[in-house]
Amino acid sequence: MELVELRFENYKAFHRPASLELRPLTLLIGRNSAGKSAVARLPLLLSHALSGRAESPVDLEVDGVDFGASFLDLIHNRTPHGAIGLGAAFESSARARIEVSAKIQHVSEYMLQVVSAFELRTNDGALWLKLTWIGTNPLEDPALYRLDTGEGTRQVNISFRGLRLAQESRWRLADLGLTDLLRPLAMCEEHMRTALARVGYLGPFREAPQRLYRFPGGNPESVGRRGVSAPALLAADYLRRRGMVLQRVSDWYQQHLGGWPLSIARQGDSFSVVLRNPANPAIEVNLADVGTGLSQVLPLVVQRQFEVVTGKVGGIEIVEQPELHLHPGAHGDLADLYIEAAKQHGARFVIETHSENFVLRVRRRIAERKLDPDRVSLYWVDDAPQGGSELKRIEILPTGDVSDWPRGVFSEDFEEAKAIRAAQREHA
Repeated sequence: MELVELRFENYKAFHRPASLELRPLTLLIGRNSAGKSAVARLPLLLSHALSGRAESPVDLEVDGVDFGASFLDLIHNRTPHGAIGLGAAFESSARARIEVSAKIQHVSEYMLQVVSAFELRTNDGALWLKLTWIGTNPLEDPALYRLDTGEGTRQVNISFRGLRLAQESRWRLADLGLTDLLRPLAMCEEHMRTALARVGYLGPFREAPQRLYRFPGGNPESVGRRGVSAPALLAADYLRRRGMVLQRVSDWYQQHLGGWPLSIARQGDSFSVVLRNPANPAIEVNLADVGTGLSQVLPLVVQRQFEVVTGKVGGIEIVEQPELHLHPGAHGDLADLYIEAAKQHGARFVIETHSENFVLRVRRRIAERKLDPDRVSLYWVDDAPQGGSELKRIEILPTGDVSDWPRGVFSEDFEEAKAIRAAQREHA
């Protein structure tokens, strides 16, 4: 099964219920501070909450990614006694579907959160389970719930690990004679766990390059959230995998970023990442001495080429502003990396971007029939009329055109050109 939809309510900038359909290539665009990052990072937040490892209903730090100083930072307008709603849908190729949703209530006087509502269902009717907290004090009766299975209701004691039923809760259900629930419950949880087992995140600020690195003792398979492991991954490939990833990364740099191939320069037990002059390979420049864009894009290219070479494509990868510091002329080439990856079975990318050229390249590939529009979802995050933010779906047609392009999206160059012509007429 794969994660195909995210739902949220009263979450950060979003007051009203919203949903995001995840396709192999999901793009989020919008103005600064509109809420794009909050949406893009949701798979990471949910993957931890549904893993059974979370201490709180949702932990505020997951794999080094900070979601807020306190739970109040997740609640729209930081309402002291507010609650957030989170949900997800998972689907198999055979259209079997699992839906999970939860409401998490903040109790301000105790700085404590309670799962006040939880629902899990399948579309084949094998499982429908709804839990509603009926306690009055989260310190005295935190586990008091009303259970509804569609065949009547009863009072039960349930505890959660994150947004997953704790093991002792299963024993209690068995003691109550509800063993018929346990098998489909376990199957649903396993499907969700598998779908969310690989959620990667690469933030907008990648690690600055060092002049010298130690060769890695292991074989990293991810560049990490700041791309810090990209050089180590290349070095391991250079030493132990015949340099196939390094060659593909080097070719990409040479074709798209100025004509200089990228290489590993060995210095005893250490190495440097360098660019070599194609006319004279003896001339090399350390990556630490070139433009920021060339080093900032390295983790993205390394991760993509590693997965091509190893075939380890799958899971969900969140990337914020992949184009950061890169010349606009290369944004389309960067988009092609993700377009090709999104064609592979099991790959899912959630990309937040400010680049018009990135989006245009996606539309172009659709128009050229090189990318199925059904594999792409595009969302615009904008101010909501009632306050806060809202998520607007933009449909990309098979022609590459869009069904409903919001006013003002990527219109800055046109407005500037109009202003220039107006100034020219005024001062002619």
